[in-house]
Amino acid sequence: MPADERIKVTFHRVYVKNDADTFGSGEFYFQASVDGISVGNPNAIYNAVEHHWIDLPDRDWSSIVNVRRESEVAVRFQGKDEDVTFDDDLGTITHQLRPPWRQRRYRHATRYYVLEWSVELAVDGRFGRHSPNTVFACRARRGAGVCTTVSGARVVSRLEIHPVRPSPTTGLPARPRFPRGTGPAVTNGGNTNVRPADPINIVPNPAVIPVLTVAQANNQTAARIEFTYYRPNTLAFTNNDRRLVWSAVSVAGGGAVRFVGQPRGLKVLVYGTHAGEVRLEVRFRGAVLATYRALVLPVKQIPCRFNILNGPHRSSTPRSTPADIVNHLAIANRFLRQAGIELILDTDLSRHNHARATGIPGIFRIRVPAGRTRNIGTTGFARATRLNYRHNVMNFAYIHSDRSGNLGAATDYPASGAGASITDSGTPSVSWISPTGVPPDAAAGTVTMNLLLARQRPHHPHLFSMYVTNANGNPSVLAAQQTYAGTIAHEFGHILNLPHRVDTGGSPFNDGLNYPRNENLMHWNNPTTLAQDLDIIQARAIHQSPLLPP
Repeated sequence: MPADERIKVTFHRVYVKNDADTFGSGEFYFQASVDGISVGNPNAIYNAVEHHWIDLPDRDWSSIVNVRRESEVAVRFQGKDEDVTFDDDLGTITHQLRPPWRQRRYRHATRYYVLEWSVELAVDGRFGRHSPNTVFACRARRGAGVCTTVSGARVVSRLEIHPVRPSPTTGLPARPRFPRGTGPAVTNGGNTNVRPADPINIVPNPAVIPVLTVAQANNQTAARIEFTYYRPNTLAFTNNDRRLVWSAVSVAGGGAVRFVGQPRGLKVLVYGTHAGEVRLEVRFRGAVLATYRALVLPVKQIPCRFNILNGPHRSSTPRSTPADIVNHLAIANRFLRQAGIELILDTDLSRHNHARATGIPGIFRIRVPAGRTRNIGTTGFARATRLNYRHNVMNFAYIHSDRSGNLGAATDYPASGAGASITDSGTPSVSWISPTGVPPDAAAGTVTMNLLLARQRPHHPHLFSMYVTNANGNPSVLAAQQTYAGTIAHEFGHILNLPHRVDTGGSPFNDGLNYPRNENLMHWNNPTTLAQDLDIIQARAIHQSPLLPP
């Protein structure tokens, strides 16, 4: 939608310096035009008394011009005095208005009169005297909005919606050079302090916008898309700012979305109506300042069960209770929602390996020898993760510890339907990997991510499993709950064939992208307070896993 780039020229009044008559007052009339179009009533005769003003009705003596493609607007005003034999010419005032368009009141004079006239600019569809710093129009230019205010001043602006949260501070595309004196930036790219009871959409800027019905879509379920940076702060954008207008463009597969609430401001809520891929665009006074790309997919629910493996003594017993596990799972699902998936507790009542039901369906206890839950081996396939599993149901084992002090580990996972790697070639690029396609950066290229190959023990092709240990901390304290959840989500990422995003020493578990350096959920050892993000190419891979229901 283009900006409302209209100006209004109004001839307000005329001061009579010389009435041009020997006796009595003059009989003035006026002929005017704006941009070549006649303005006013040339047949109106005004009593011209020297040293008095003649007021001109605004409704007759004003003209509105769309200047979006204009390089100049000619203003012309001529006065005449009606006489019996010959009308006297009182002089003509001409003026050329040129960009940058600005609000201003003018006075021009001839020998006989002084003309007072003004230029007003439309802002949000309204003409009037606006604050001098009010932005009138913008043009997008090499990653910046080059804007003019109603006073004619030039403002360079930039808005970013980084897909990585928390947002990285390195490896970003170049930002424009701001004029001296430009106000500082406003940032909003910090981490999310996720709690078990938080809305499922608590993590902003997800890779997947969920497909929902109108009845399902609300501020607790729709994807939260929000800015991460804008400059200068003098623009004073707000969350519901009418100056920032959002729209969606289908990129692939007929992807389509709708907004919950008005599509405007620094933050919006979006839900999918048709699967595919979309690009969101944010305009400021007609200029596209920022874009955001996302997949649009239905949320896939993956059934899972949790087995607490209790040894014979407290020294070989996991610290987590079934209630703790519910909290861990709740937080993990808030991270996994970014990729359009959700773990749900298995409601099947079948049990194996002497498992005992708890008060929560899908969570069980199993009595095991100490060596099966404490200091278990980290090579081969752990017996612990095979207990009480059902075909094609994700199996979690809560154990006391392993021999390496790990927080947890994936042990059994299938081959991805995508094969050994997966690609993405959209703009902006995945996680804004350089070249990002975000101006003034070069066009985005094809990004290729390595995938984990199958790791399955013999004779158990339908087993998908991992374990979680006490090394995550006190399971009932929020900080440790977040660690447990991060371990679950991270290791479950391996089950879905995601390698590490950044690893050390040439590890074969590296996905080959190495950006962002610290913030991806699949970082090999960063804490969940920092490593929270899942991106588009990871979401593409996840939805190729045979573990997801069709």
